[in-house]
Amino acid sequence: MKAWFVLILLAPLALDTEGARPLPTVAAAVTIVLGGVVSRRAPTLGLTAAGVLGIFVVVDGVSPGAPLSAAVLLSLLAGRYMRHLLRAQFAFAAAASAGMAHAGANGDLSGWIVILLTQFGTAVLPWWAGTWWRQRAELMRAGWERAEQAAEQARSRERARIAQDMHDSLGHELSLMALTAGGLELSPGLSEEQRAMATRLREGSVAATERLHEVIGLLGQGEEPTGDEIPDLVERARRSGVSVELREDGRPEEWGAPVLRHAARRVVQEALTNAVKHAPGSRISVRVAHSAAESVVAVTDTGSPGDTEPASPPVGSRTGLISLDERVRLAGGTLRAGPLGSGFEVVARLPRTPPDSATVPPERASSPAELVAAQRRARRDLLRTSALPIGLGFALMVALFTVYTVTVMRTSLGPDEFDRLRLGQERVEFASVLPHSISAPPPVLAEPPIPAGATCEYYRAGHNLVDFSETMFRLCFEDGVLVAKDTLRRGD
Repeated sequence: MKAWFVLILLAPLALDTEGARPLPTVAAAVTIVLGGVVSRRAPTLGLTAAGVLGIFVVVDGVSPGAPLSAAVLLSLLAGRYMRHLLRAQFAFAAAASAGMAHAGANGDLSGWIVILLTQFGTAVLPWWAGTWWRQRAELMRAGWERAEQAAEQARSRERARIAQDMHDSLGHELSLMALTAGGLELSPGLSEEQRAMATRLREGSVAATERLHEVIGLLGQGEEPTGDEIPDLVERARRSGVSVELREDGRPEEWGAPVLRHAARRVVQEALTNAVKHAPGSRISVRVAHSAAESVVAVTDTGSPGDTEPASPPVGSRTGLISLDERVRLAGGTLRAGPLGSGFEVVARLPRTPPDSATVPPERASSPAELVAAQRRARRDLLRTSALPIGLGFALMVALFTVYTVTVMRTSLGPDEFDRLRLGQERVEFASVLPHSISAPPPVLAEPPIPAGATCEYYRAGHNLVDFSETMFRLCFEDGVLVAKDTLRRGD
């Protein structure tokens, strides 16, 4: 801890020198310095030092203001940097036990109440405030981290959406362009120069398609579907020279949720693109069947003319099939893609009722508004969690203060009543104004010798609840007659 902080803690002790004695003052100063030095690196020791400073409220020879103010600051810092509740409980118990032992050794019957109240006010409550301070800072830091993660996820999703748009639209168009250029290249009646241009066009389309897959690999795959309806996709492929037929059993409106229609469209688009790219010249069949339980989308190609071996999975980046499988899975369905005879088949089964997660956009799970709401809920949970210990502590403080007040009122003799008493008076004359007596004074009070044959009674001096000087009145009686009246003070 920095030196200026320790000096701030010591300042009240240095300024308040009235009635100070060297030994208690030095002990308080050493405790303050040690607590200030270790308060950050060893908060448990700092909290223990704060508890020790609370004991100085019943120690004669040092003003309690400086130790108690230092105890509050040290307890606050301990709560700010301390994460172990069990260690804090041990520190509170040790300090309270030491203070009560000190009060018991000095014969102070009300001292234990003073110690408990002081420890609660200067150690427990500030420590709890420091703990709340730390938890609130951690909560805000976690909220900012979540907000940053949400922003990064939003950027990633936007990049993925752009990549998916490029893959769905440009990839499909480039594949059809390459197919058209290939058909033009084989057309009779072209000059060599025109045939060479068609070849370059086809090669450029293939190269652009491969480059597109590389860019998509960098951007990542998205979740938002784009493109035309299934009949539109089939018709465009036909106009490009692809041999494709469509058979649909059931009505298009039977798709149900939009996410299912999007997933089915995505399956047909990706399967057509792969068939045109990897099996040019093949016949393609698109079948869509609706039932009460599910919708099935199947795209099958016969393989390129002349193929004798069963088709193998498409060679390339495979980003399309991976993205397609994820899309179908999010819609609650299953995807199967693999060879079928000499061709290739892609089959998607989509349930009529998608899961709840498929109908909620991922962005909503981490939107800024929901992050703020989550932080507010966490704060309310923190306050509710704090309510019980704070309520119990407040109840304990009220109970102890009540007991202390009753004890003071029942055992205190006012200075005016004490001054009106005269030696030689019969006890019965003023017995009505005498409160309950205390059996013996604390040892720290100097007591003159008891008159021979007399019996003495002890009373607290005054009804001031914040007077911790332990000044007492002594009345000595012999045969019911007042023979001595004394005021007992510390150091007399």
